[in-house]
Amino acid sequence: MNAKEKETEEGISKLPDDVLINILSRLTIKEAAKTSVLSSRWRYLWTFFTGSLDFDDIVDMREYVLMSLDSTTEYTYSKAYLIRRQRVLGCIDKVLGSLEARAVEELKICLPINPRCDVNNWVNFAIRKRVQRLELDFRGPRRRDEYTFNFPSHFDIRSSFGSLTSLRLTMVNLSKEALENLLRHCPFLGLLSLSWIFCLTSIVVSGPSLKLKHLQLKGLRRLKDLEIDAASLVSFEYSGQDLNNLSFKHVPSLVRMSVGGCYCESFVNNVRQFPSLILGQLRTLKLELGIATVPEDAVYGIPKLPNLKHLELAFFIFEDRFLACAAFLKSCPLLHKLTLKSSDLSCPYKRKINEHNPHLSLKVVEFVGFEWHTDDVEFLMDLNESATTMEKVIIDNCRPHYLGSPRELLYRNSPKYQSARTRAMELASIFPQLKFEIS
Repeated sequence: MNAKEKETEEGISKLPDDVLINILSRLTIKEAAKTSVLSSRWRYLWTFFTGSLDFDDIVDMREYVLMSLDSTTEYTYSKAYLIRRQRVLGCIDKVLGSLEARAVEELKICLPINPRCDVNNWVNFAIRKRVQRLELDFRGPRRRDEYTFNFPSHFDIRSSFGSLTSLRLTMVNLSKEALENLLRHCPFLGLLSLSWIFCLTSIVVSGPSLKLKHLQLKGLRRLKDLEIDAASLVSFEYSGQDLNNLSFKHVPSLVRMSVGGCYCESFVNNVRQFPSLILGQLRTLKLELGIATVPEDAVYGIPKLPNLKHLELAFFIFEDRFLACAAFLKSCPLLHKLTLKSSDLSCPYKRKINEHNPHLSLKVVEFVGFEWHTDDVEFLMDLNESATTMEKVIIDNCRPHYLGSPRELLYRNSPKYQSARTRAMELASIFPQLKFEIS
């Protein structure tokens, strides 16, 4: 250590404990704990850490053994991954038991658990430490690796989640009673995300002091009835089975909505019955049409979306994805950005976009997963002719369902991806007036 580094270290050590703790709390918990070896004074400072306790088990591609990009290929754990996961599970209780701080900003545990994990202790820690953001995600890459935890239905109101602003639960058994208690005793809760929770059949999101702004529901297979009465709600995302009843009682702030799963087909088929007041509020609408079958008269019966600025349409197997594009463009006079995500190999372009009224507001078009065959190029040419103010085209040739998964890197290195990217690069010469961003 040179003289300048020694002087800097001595200068930092002269700072009061509360300042040092504030600095440590801006690091990861692993980085903060490493400072315990610096000196006797630093030995226990990290135990007053108040920042983000992130035990998110992000698995690197090299820690999986994958045989191919075939969707039927099953994930196989490598020895390195199994050792790492066990190490993370083993250190969680030790770290939580060592912390002396009265409050912690975030607790995030995202990895498959087993029956030996003391999840009740983790939840009680979050209550005692007045955690603001709590995320429990117990999914495993393989279904047989998943072990679920029963979230407590009752807890001490005096020491409940009164400071909670964000709650994300995935693969957790959450009863209707437990959910109602959470909504009742979390006055500052702004984000609620529930995924792959199979015991809920009905949900009522309501309360006189509810401050909820963002609601995300995904994979709730038994859910049939959903009622929302939340004046502060800004965004709503639902992906799952068809619902018997979806009721919006009072959502004057709702401007962003995302719909997917089996319910998306029902939504498009019956969109004319959807409250026109809510459709008129929306600024962003995302539809995951998947393998939906939507009659032509239903698509062309889409009501006006007068204030929509961003429309995202995602297709997996869709007979005529361009039909949906043409219909929605006709219904969105002020659309600024159009995002199209496709996992289809190809789709014939039958509906002429430029036969409709010019789309004077459309400026940005984003394509994800397209392979840029002749029909795709023809669609872009007609869209460019119709959208006279279009400025930018964003292209990512990776299949949407690979994004964020261990298969993404494999696909980006495949000949199919490279060929699609080459064809995308050639588009710049066809449309010299447009700015292209290609990843």
